[in-house]
Amino acid sequence: CAAISSMDIDRPGDGRCQPIEIPMCKDIGYNMTRMPNLMGHENQREAAIQLHEFAPLVEYGCHSHLKFFLCSLYAPMCTEQVSTPIPACRVMCEQARLKCSPIMEQFNFKWPDSLDCSKLPNKNDPNYLCMEAPNNGSDEPPRGSSMLPPMFRPQRPSSGHDLQQHKDSLSRASCENPGKFHHVEKSASCAPLCTPGVDVYWSRDDKQFAVIWIAIWSILCFFSSAFTVLTFLIDPQRFKYPERPIIFLSMCYCVYSVGYIIRLFSGAESIACDRDSGQLYVIQEGLESTGCTIVFLVLYYFGMASSLWWVILTLTWFLAAGKKWGHEAI
Repeated sequence: CAAISSMDIDRPGDGRCQPIEIPMCKDIGYNMTRMPNLMGHENQREAAIQLHEFAPLVEYGCHSHLKFFLCSLYAPMCTEQVSTPIPACRVMCEQARLKCSPIMEQFNFKWPDSLDCSKLPNKNDPNYLCMEAPNNGSDEPPRGSSMLPPMFRPQRPSSGHDLQQHKDSLSRASCENPGKFHHVEKSASCAPLCTPGVDVYWSRDDKQFAVIWIAIWSILCFFSSAFTVLTFLIDPQRFKYPERPIIFLSMCYCVYSVGYIIRLFSGAESIACDRDSGQLYVIQEGLESTGCTIVFLVLYYFGMASSLWWVILTLTWFLAAGKKWGHEAI
């Protein structure tokens, strides 16, 4: 995630309370916020753009109150009785980091430094107010908290036992959003479902557009590069250096486009999906699918080869045009 300014809970809000306009943060239990927020954004439009980067993680469902926690930072609660924005309590941040960090690490992401839990109010700090999400603590409210709605009561002191329970929950063979993800036993991870009609990260229209877009360009690439290669095979002596690398580039792109055409005719399920306990899921690691392995090798090898031939083409063109070398010398 992009780097953003550190949280500053001491910073008073410069403006009055304003209705929340960020789509992700509507209907979360409060409807007024104050800018600039705790992340340093001056308006809700900037905050919405930054917050949208966490949309896939929220959709994944690694923590039930992740959206509430993020909104408490990007669109913190505002009340006219308090001059500073009210964020979530530190324990909610720690729980979200504990459950979502392993998921982020699977995709080579780390918990953002900007979401530093140590900067949030802890326990019943008399100097700061903080929000507690529904069912995020004990049923017994702390003394003096009855003036706030139940959802926003200050967090009671949390013991290490609560955090240990969250660590244990990570090892359970289930996913937070079973309607869109399937727990794969052999990899001990949650993978998106391949079931038709289940839209995990993108809508059905977006996926259909991507299929048509890739199909058009891969077919055009195949025929144009194949025509170039056939022209070369008819009369190889016509193509000398520095033009010769263009032929090898065309060969690479011809085979490279085949990788996408295979997926087009075979279907995404037969290439990118595998079955576990009767459920189709998107392959994330390993060599479970022969088709997926073959397509990867074709795309990787010929993609790298085409890049090398681009370098050779620029070098030979420089020698011919800049240094005036003849094709025999090249």
